[in-house]
Amino acid sequence: MLREEELVELAGDFPADGDLFAAGLDSMAVMQMIVIIEERFGARLGPQDVGREQLATPEAVAATIRARLV
Repeated sequence: MLREEELVELAGDFPADGDLFAAGLDSMAVMQMIVIIEERFGARLGPQDVGREQLATPEAVAATIRARLV
């Protein structure tokens, strides 16, 4: 999703536990990502879901989405 939506340039071998912020994810991209997640997955993210810890890695993003779909 991050590559597809061009929110951040990630190498093909970017690890699931890699730091998205170190890779270039910025606050504008985070806002776009939140909108995309809500539209694509139907997950409603609240303030507790959009901190650096919840969005720091692809694994963390996936876990945040899964938590809001349950």
